[in-house]
Amino acid sequence: MNGIGGLTQPDFGGVATGQDVMAHCVFVVEDNTDLNKDLCEYLEMCGFEVVGCETGAAFYRALKTQQPAAVILDIMLPDADGYELAQYVRKNIDCGIMMLTSLSGMDHHLTGYKSGADVYLTKDSPLSVIEAALQPLLRRSNRNEVVEPQEQEIPEDSWVLDMLNWTLCNPDGDEASLTATERTIIKLLIEANGAWLTRPEIVVALGKADTAENCRNLDTAIRRVRQKVIKEVGGELPVRTAYGRGYAFTSPAVVSGSAEVS
Repeated sequence: MNGIGGLTQPDFGGVATGQDVMAHCVFVVEDNTDLNKDLCEYLEMCGFEVVGCETGAAFYRALKTQQPAAVILDIMLPDADGYELAQYVRKNIDCGIMMLTSLSGMDHHLTGYKSGADVYLTKDSPLSVIEAALQPLLRRSNRNEVVEPQEQEIPEDSWVLDMLNWTLCNPDGDEASLTATERTIIKLLIEANGAWLTRPEIVVALGKADTAENCRNLDTAIRRVRQKVIKEVGGELPVRTAYGRGYAFTSPAVVSGSAEVS
């Protein structure tokens, strides 16, 4: 067993994986007892199985018996650094990572994402927003099988989002280059498997607050990627918009390759 910050980490040799793992288990790692309790109770009401941990040591102990689908990490714990916990989780566990902290500065956000966080929220976020941000993480979590990019079968009629090369290809093989934000948005839509994603869901999954301005910025980003695809690919991006429902990717599509958040 190795250690971070003096804590003993599990080696996962005897931890159940695959079909033996509860699909929607969420670990809440927060040293504020009242906040921890509120989060756990709220998420249980939302249908999750929740494991509350108030220290890094308790978190590592819990990992010896159960593997989460997502973890919610505080940064300033009494015995651990949340950034280091995120790094450990990203290297050892295939699950979503949310950082929930009082540290709101841009430098903290960047450090969080570089440590492996999928979402970075501050503690003044409503419980409903925290729960909404978990949903895309659980949709993206695929712990039951690992598909090597070179072995992935791609149907002939599919659009392909290449995460490594930051491109989106139509079924004819014509491709458009994407920015980091565009790549994340398209990935979220494709992995929703045709389901509608609301604007707040997408905005929160991008690590931003659910505000009218950020929702308008999302609309602008999608409008720009539509224009880019028409220009570079010569056809329309199969993303539908519906008032009150949000966005949906309506053609067969796959995500190829993997990439760390940068």
